[in-house]
Amino acid sequence: MIDTNVNVGSFREKLKEYINVLKMTRKPDREEFLMTAKVAIAVMFTIGFLGFVIYLLMDVLPGALR
Repeated sequence: MIDTNVNVGSFREKLKEYINVLKMTRKPDREEFLMTAKVAIAVMFTIGFLGFVIYLLMDVLPGALR
């Protein structure tokens, strides 16, 4: 026989934790949002640039080593 009280109890506890986290959150102000957006764009640009450099190295180096 399966003990459903344990599953329901742990589910309720987890749900209470999620609700508490949602109660503590707030909407970011404009300055905070813009800073987060700038950081995200900078990280995407850096990763893209690094990938492009690796692509160029993989494309150019094999021909230069012949």
